[in-house]
Amino acid sequence: MNILQYGKNPYFIKELESLGHTVFRIGETDQCDLKLTSVMSARQAVQVCTSKGFVPDVFLYADDSTLPHLFGIEDLPVPSIFFSIDTYCHRWHGSYAHAFDYVLYAQAEEAEKFPACAEHFPLFATQFAEEESKEEWLAKRDIPIAFVGTLGHKNNPDRNSFYTLFKAFHPIFITSGNFVPIYLRSKIILNQSAVGELNFRTFEAMALGCACLADNVPTKKNHIGEIFNFGVNSLPAYPRLDVAKAVDFSLYWLAKEQEDELYQIAMQGRKLVQEKHSVSARVLRLLELFQKLLAENAVQERRKTLAERKKTIAQAFSFLAEQSVINSQLVQVYADIAKK
Repeated sequence: MNILQYGKNPYFIKELESLGHTVFRIGETDQCDLKLTSVMSARQAVQVCTSKGFVPDVFLYADDSTLPHLFGIEDLPVPSIFFSIDTYCHRWHGSYAHAFDYVLYAQAEEAEKFPACAEHFPLFATQFAEEESKEEWLAKRDIPIAFVGTLGHKNNPDRNSFYTLFKAFHPIFITSGNFVPIYLRSKIILNQSAVGELNFRTFEAMALGCACLADNVPTKKNHIGEIFNFGVNSLPAYPRLDVAKAVDFSLYWLAKEQEDELYQIAMQGRKLVQEKHSVSARVLRLLELFQKLLAENAVQERRKTLAERKKTIAQAFSFLAEQSVINSQLVQVYADIAKK
């Protein structure tokens, strides 16, 4: 299968290619097969790809949390899927999703923003630690608790103050950059989300043999209680931004008498993610969906509702055009697209 993929992050590409599929990536970085320097129609992008010898069978938009540089996806002659990750900070995703034949959303609590042809598609891990005995785990894990990530991100203004206050009451190793070597040395990763969403760090930490102490308190909407069994393969969550609870939980789980249980939770978490939440597992489901869309002639079905879809999609570009914080040139481009 020839898969045309949009987005700066190479989600799924290695795994798809290992299964014999060909991926052609378009986006705004030099690593893409086709680098976009301006907004382009999806049909034009297909024409460019075709001129380079790549004729797509399907299209995947992999959310990279940036502004869209593709429009007219609803006019594509191939089945399309939208993978929305950072829905909570991109209000345009819901309307934009109507351009696609199917939608995958990483955050279950965002379900109501999308059309009916959608499903919960949680995030995943790509790297895994080997299973370790308790003695090996304790010998390697010389960092009791750590955080690897960005403290000053505009989408999460509370993070810096949370970790600053936590550090005043409990030692924690904080850094940014490559998380793998730090996770392989850590017993607990203290995760802090932007809005309580289930982010990549949760799966990455567990996959690398850490116990993840996160603020993802389970609710009926977020389905977190269906993904993790707290106290068995995941540490119980602390309420978001509750530094006192996070400190209390850290003291409890890092106590000498909790070593056995902490180790067991870390290993069960690694096993869970490896079996159900690996990038390979997600790729298999993605391929199933593409095969289904091809078999059901999704493009023909999409064309039956094209007029209504275009009205809803225009709302996404109208919203984007109204945002004063984005590039002024993009504002005009988005405004023009919304009027078409």
